[in-house]
Amino acid sequence: MKLPDFNIDWQKVIDHINDKTAMIMINSPHNPSGKMLNHDDMKQLERLAVQHNLIVLSDEVYEHITFDNNAHLSAARYPELKKRSFITASFGKTFHVTGWKTGYCLAPAYLMKEFYKVHQYLVFSINHPAQIAIANYIQEESRYLELASFYQRKRDLFLNSIKDSKFSFDASQGTYFQLLDYTSITDENDVAFARRLTIDYKIAAIPISVFMNGTDPKMLRFCFAKEDHEIIKAAQILNSL
Repeated sequence: MKLPDFNIDWQKVIDHINDKTAMIMINSPHNPSGKMLNHDDMKQLERLAVQHNLIVLSDEVYEHITFDNNAHLSAARYPELKKRSFITASFGKTFHVTGWKTGYCLAPAYLMKEFYKVHQYLVFSINHPAQIAIANYIQEESRYLELASFYQRKRDLFLNSIKDSKFSFDASQGTYFQLLDYTSITDENDVAFARRLTIDYKIAAIPISVFMNGTDPKMLRFCFAKEDHEIIKAAQILNSL
């Protein structure tokens, strides 16, 4: 992805595809940037997958957490991608039980046959009570189809609360993460600044260089999946920097 907007440089993707390339992995909504792939991105991916006979692994764990009327575009919406994609998702993210680590995978039959060969030796099965609980819980659609508005309110509360701070940002399009650019505050690298925020100000953030092979765009990832009073208190501290 290109900085600072985290759009995909498709020409760079094309330049890196060779006869050893077997799979392309995508993540939308994207962690850590909160960026979402649009229709043009998905069509470009579909074209490349067909042209080079590629399998696609589409990480869609934040599919229900999207903002500002941005629609999540699953690989399953695109006929040629659907034929060659593994789609992974997470009940843990969707139902606020991330510690349960309960997910699922969708794929056409010929790919699922191969998936089972690996799955049975790596995972085999999750615990049965979690399976029963999720099967019952998923029957009520309001428990997950209202996630977007639930988290958008928290995102907006967070961003409105820090709008006068020295941080700069583009509003997250999805997930429950927000990147903040801190170049107006310090020239420290992101790991050092994140460490100082934790030790001196009791606010934990993630340095995104750990996602980017060490590239440091002077941004930190903050999570707004918190109680309102925690968001407001954190914003007060960030505003003081």
